[in-house]
Amino acid sequence: MLISSEYSTTALPQINDKPLKAYSTNYSMVKNHRTLIIILTLLAIIAVGIYIRSNYVRTDGKYLLAFDPYYHYRMAETIVEEGSRPEWDVLAAHPTGSPVRHPPLFHYYLAYTYKVVDIFSDMTLFQWCIYANIIPIILAIVAAFYAGKVITNEIGGLFTALFAAVNGAFSSRTLIGYTDTDIWIVLFSFAVIYFLFRALKSEEKHIWSFLCGFSLFLFALTWRGNSYLLLLVFSAFVLFLLVDAVRKQVDKDLLSVFALSFLSFMLPWTVYSGYYITGLALFVLGILWFFGGKISVQIKNPELKRLVIPVICIVIVVITAKVFYDEGVFTYATQNAAKLLGITSPSAKAAYLPDISVSIVQRFPLNLSAVSKLFSLLLLVAPVGLIFLLWKQDRFSLQIFVFLALCFLETGVIMLMGGRYTMLFAIPLILAAGAFFGILPEILQGKITSKGIFAAGAVCALVVIPCYMGGADVSTASSTMNDDLWELLTWAEETIPEDAVIISGWDMGYWIESVAKRKSVMDGNHYDIWWRVIKYGKLVETQDEKVAMKEIYGFLNESEVEALREFPEENELFLTKEMQGFAEDNAYILVSEWSILTFYWLSYFGNWNYTTGEGEGRIYNPMWSQDARKLVSATEYIYGDQNIGIVVAKEDDQLHSFFLGEEGYIPTLGTLFIKDGQTYFLKREEGGGGIIYVPPETLPYFDTGQQWPDMPSEVFLITDEDLECMMTRLYFFNGEGLHYFELVKDCRTAKLYKVHKVPQEFDQGVITEEDTYVPI
Repeated sequence: MLISSEYSTTALPQINDKPLKAYSTNYSMVKNHRTLIIILTLLAIIAVGIYIRSNYVRTDGKYLLAFDPYYHYRMAETIVEEGSRPEWDVLAAHPTGSPVRHPPLFHYYLAYTYKVVDIFSDMTLFQWCIYANIIPIILAIVAAFYAGKVITNEIGGLFTALFAAVNGAFSSRTLIGYTDTDIWIVLFSFAVIYFLFRALKSEEKHIWSFLCGFSLFLFALTWRGNSYLLLLVFSAFVLFLLVDAVRKQVDKDLLSVFALSFLSFMLPWTVYSGYYITGLALFVLGILWFFGGKISVQIKNPELKRLVIPVICIVIVVITAKVFYDEGVFTYATQNAAKLLGITSPSAKAAYLPDISVSIVQRFPLNLSAVSKLFSLLLLVAPVGLIFLLWKQDRFSLQIFVFLALCFLETGVIMLMGGRYTMLFAIPLILAAGAFFGILPEILQGKITSKGIFAAGAVCALVVIPCYMGGADVSTASSTMNDDLWELLTWAEETIPEDAVIISGWDMGYWIESVAKRKSVMDGNHYDIWWRVIKYGKLVETQDEKVAMKEIYGFLNESEVEALREFPEENELFLTKEMQGFAEDNAYILVSEWSILTFYWLSYFGNWNYTTGEGEGRIYNPMWSQDARKLVSATEYIYGDQNIGIVVAKEDDQLHSFFLGEEGYIPTLGTLFIKDGQTYFLKREEGGGGIIYVPPETLPYFDTGQQWPDMPSEVFLITDEDLECMMTRLYFFNGEGLHYFELVKDCRTAKLYKVHKVPQEFDQGVITEEDTYVPI
């Protein structure tokens, strides 16, 4: 075990009250090589952190993970090609376009680091974007080490870095390939905490206060949710001052650190945000502060002389609080807390608009199992770390305790908004756990026995190993982009008109804009999305092909729209929005594997009721692999869920499906499957209950226990009531029988249709044959 330089080195540990003279040489060697040992240990931790996040790129990682990284890639590409980002995005949210609201730092990081990489390799920007987060991963682990070290010592720093490297809440959101700002949230959170407490602890307070404030500014240029950290640091300073006031130990240096930290943040931020008058006022205050000593010399009254600097600091803090109030930092926090506590004010709106956030998969509901998997034994160690901080009974440890308690409170409330925010809660949890291991040697110093040494080692192993196993378990991922969709999007970029609009759900908007480089009607930015998602949802769930066409090109009169849904009494805005089309010409619609997986939410919003604030969704029921058995002429694969059992018999290259009932096999309406790139439908006239779709391969979005080499692990039930809806006809039946939607590109699990304004005749259906198979 490494011994921190902050502890006494004059006495050696003892066993059975006898000095360990035999170990004095080794102890001295460890002391002399402490820095080298710490560096090597930290490098090993970094290697573990990178390894645990590299599962995707070590297997099949040739695409970016999820959706948002494609937006960041496109912005970086624009910077590389044109020198800067646009202020208005003409590819997004057609027909209006949308403002570029995402902070710029991450995009410029991707662009300019690529320019350096391009000098030494032939890597494309897209390929670099897959690996670009390796750098901030390393920096985040280093920042975690220094944050833990400033709170306790090198031991605490190393354990803080180790937990940051392997924690599942971090690793699952910061995978190599998932090129988003999450890792930067971790990096700046630890960096700000380090600079903050270094400022409180160090004699050179001005330097560290400046770095704390400027890091807050860089964080504001990276993530739109930066107010979490601003509010945390601001509130912590206020509590520090209140605690000192209660203890009657007023510290002018603390007020100076408070003011200088936020002056360092506010000066560049006000200039960046266009608050020039406020920025000028802060600049003047900074000058007055800098020359405060000379100014105070001119003041004869000693009481007034002592008040010069404190008054300047207080004015800076007040201005900061006023700006935060105007920007809604405090209001946003109180509103979210009230919402989570069920305290809501009556709505003044004439209608309920859809909230897309309920459909975001990453906001998974939290339960004990999910929390235990992500945090493991840290949930037990961290509270003891807080107790250890109180045990030390010094002012600095008390400040750390207050800060971490406040951080637990804030991030715990945020975490209630959904599982994606567990990453924020992990920050104080890891710091408190690091404090436990950092202070433990101080508590045990001079009391360690041989049994105690083994016990301490066992505790360390019990904590780290489950954390690593949990982190590794949640750090596997598969790309939502597949070869079929990539082929379709790149074909669209090369083939369809440059002014074309490709219509799809909000998830795929970023793909359309970045890979196909064509206009989309909505994307993950969710700008002005409420009417778009309602119209698109109706487009894919309606059984009337003409209604679907008019959702795209616009309705002629209000009565056509009013027939689709119930509107509130004050309905002019809603009717106007829903009457307009997505495009004037050259409209295409994209459906893919992801479309059928998210069909519930698409149709839910398509059936939206403005007066009740609810929708009604359809779903293609997935059936999971259960068992298989070999027959004389076929192999039967059994799928099911909690309510339904399905048998899919494979006879040569043909597939036949049945429901499993109490009296045996019940024929379905038919079976859909893809063979040699062609869609086949084996149909039964006497069947019922719907048809079974067998995808060409196992979908990466489901975790099923049973795996087969020649059959997918899931099939889908398309019920009778969903057979005629537009999504079924477009995705499963290749537009068979449709006259406004022409299939122009079929890539198995991804299809692109050109939408016509007048009916046409197409030959684009599936191969339909009668199913005569009888199970023996």
